[in-house]
Amino acid sequence: MEHMNEPEPVVVAVDFTATELRLMMSDLAGQPLIRQLHPLPELPTEEAWAWEVGGRISTLFAAEGNKRWALAIGVACPGVVDGPAGRLVESDGQEGWDGLAVVEALRRHIDTPVVALSRIEAALRGEASAGAAASAYDSLYVALNQHPAAAMMSGGRIVGGGSGRAGALPALPEMVPGEPLDDETVQAAASLLADASALLDPSVIVLHGDPAQVDALIPILQGVLDEIAPGPQVVPAALGENAAILGAYHAAAIVAYEGERHE
Repeated sequence: MEHMNEPEPVVVAVDFTATELRLMMSDLAGQPLIRQLHPLPELPTEEAWAWEVGGRISTLFAAEGNKRWALAIGVACPGVVDGPAGRLVESDGQEGWDGLAVVEALRRHIDTPVVALSRIEAALRGEASAGAAASAYDSLYVALNQHPAAAMMSGGRIVGGGSGRAGALPALPEMVPGEPLDDETVQAAASLLADASALLDPSVIVLHGDPAQVDALIPILQGVLDEIAPGPQVVPAALGENAAILGAYHAAAIVAYEGERHE
């Protein structure tokens, strides 16, 4: 009788925005096995979103002849996420995604543990695991884009806040990618981030955004910090758009480990 190999357990990471879907299947050591990038069409309902994203995940396994199975899935979502509820509360992506039940919707397609987190938290997890904040237990990650936000890690743990909104930066000046920053914008951003740093006391501040804008802001912010709250080093993000999906992997790996430990 031909010997049948047992399916191999893997971890799946998902990162989606209004227009793109990234997928990564990795082994339990974190080695990526498959990476995919897909455009996202308009998905006005939860059902449409679940069929599109859940279908893409299912296709990953079908294309491999179902030789693998998902031990856990981590999903990086655009906006404010209620982690315990597995819900995208306020979306920075498509209209109609507010309240998207990410975990419940995907589990209707794939019966495996699913964890949802914000893209900003996922990006910090990614940079902390293998990027610009890899050696830091206390770090501040700031995304300088049209939806500016930050995420904080203290003592190796993410600070989420009571409603998951920790890190919101409503007063940060808008920075449109590709447009140069004037002195007023740079000074205003540096002042706000310096105040945040003085409050949170990170050892490293990671800035992600348009490279020219990041390069313009780093020396100004570093100078302000050196004067009023010395200690933190301001650095550019190392992983770019790959940070969030790597962070989603690490979030899923924690869930997978917890599941195995309690079996």
